[in-house]
Amino acid sequence: MRTLRFTLAYDGTHFHGWQYQPGRRTVQGCVMDAVRKITGEESPLVLGSSRTDTGVHALGQLAAVWTESRIPADAFPRAMNANLPEDIFVHNAEEESETFHPIRNTVRKRYRYVFHNGPHSEIFAQNYCWRVGRKTTRLDAFKMHESAQFLLGTHDFAAFENRGSPREHSVRTIFDLTVAREASCETKIFPLVGNADDFIVLEVEADGFLYNMVRNIAGTIFEVGRGHRPPAWVGEVLASKNRDLGGMTAPPQGLFLLRVETADVVENPFKKHFSEDS
Repeated sequence: MRTLRFTLAYDGTHFHGWQYQPGRRTVQGCVMDAVRKITGEESPLVLGSSRTDTGVHALGQLAAVWTESRIPADAFPRAMNANLPEDIFVHNAEEESETFHPIRNTVRKRYRYVFHNGPHSEIFAQNYCWRVGRKTTRLDAFKMHESAQFLLGTHDFAAFENRGSPREHSVRTIFDLTVAREASCETKIFPLVGNADDFIVLEVEADGFLYNMVRNIAGTIFEVGRGHRPPAWVGEVLASKNRDLGGMTAPPQGLFLLRVETADVVENPFKKHFSEDS
């Protein structure tokens, strides 16, 4: 049995998330179908590093595929892309050791969350951002960034985890968290009704994420950005470990999984309890 490491991208708009669900269109299900067509294996095993939710996108999802096929790894991307729908793309495939596991070996992930905060709806970007402009004053991105810095480091992030997850521990380490207006967004990619400066981008990198953690961070700092709370309030929410005290869960379409980093040895004592859902 071989272990292959896939890096793939997908537009989550028309998927019911990553996780396979009978009778529903999911990313994992489509990848399994493509592997089945290529290798002829009846029940191919595919496991992703992150179980992204309905509507969430990925530029660098990591997946492991276990197969008996002798097809060379570098031949898989072309074959996969010929058998996948247009909203999934396999960047590359490579051989991995038999002990590799896409969750246990993951040491860092980076996500992006995109807000749109302008006077006009961006009709060509509505599936890729949270539109918060129509009834909201211009968000203060500087205060949003200031408030997000209270989350840096190792903490119990229970206040940013939605209920329904069976984890024993909610301790994670955030290495980097930035918020800024994204003036570099170019009309070359898609035509803009308003201005590139109407987009605010949050990026966060951590050793793991709880269920809806990034979307809950986005919804919480949004309260600061619109002036309803001071920046220090985010630190108070964190210390409370109470999800009810934070902001709303931001909608899924603004969230992108950017990349996943792995290592051969994972020393994080909580890693065995990780089961990524965001």
